[in-house]
Amino acid sequence: MKFRWWYVSMGATGALILGSMMYLGTFLCLPVEQDSCVSLFNAEPTIPAAPTPPVPPPIPPLDGGGIGVPPPPPPIPAGTGKTAAPNGKKIDFTLSFQVSSDFSKYGFNATIGSQTANPDIKVHSGDTVTFHLTNPSHSFHAFGIVINPDDPNSIVWNSAYKTADSPMKPGESGDVTFVAGTTGLYHYICTVPGHAALGMDGNFIVE
Repeated sequence: MKFRWWYVSMGATGALILGSMMYLGTFLCLPVEQDSCVSLFNAEPTIPAAPTPPVPPPIPPLDGGGIGVPPPPPPIPAGTGKTAAPNGKKIDFTLSFQVSSDFSKYGFNATIGSQTANPDIKVHSGDTVTFHLTNPSHSFHAFGIVINPDDPNSIVWNSAYKTADSPMKPGESGDVTFVAGTTGLYHYICTVPGHAALGMDGNFIVE
């Protein structure tokens, strides 16, 4: 009888110890690698996160202005105003002097700010150029190809039609013909002082 109670006592003691260990295991922890600790009974294997791939550097633009965008054309050098021999080709252009009703905006073919105002005109060196000019506005005007649009006196190639002292009157029309000289950027303007600054200034390009 004593023998059996001894086994029963040992079994009860073992069950008590095992239960205590399971209860305390939820609180006790051991250090695992870099983590502070992991519970003895709740420890689970951890899978490290995948490394973040490096971000590739941005693709540089083709021209400094945007991917696939062609670069702007280089600026056209100013013309020197020298003469050139005629090449036998003749070319004509028509321009009209336009002024807004309040006289605040000027332009050729339309007042400044309009898409049709002051169209770029391109010719070749040696071309014989004729401008057909009309003045439907209520102001006085004159015409010329110049090197400097701020200087109405920098007219080249005998391209002037009328002058500030003897301008076109409202309703008048007329033609001027000349031979385009050396290549570069010039300007066609109204040579009456102040009119170019108000909008009567277009690009005349000799190629």
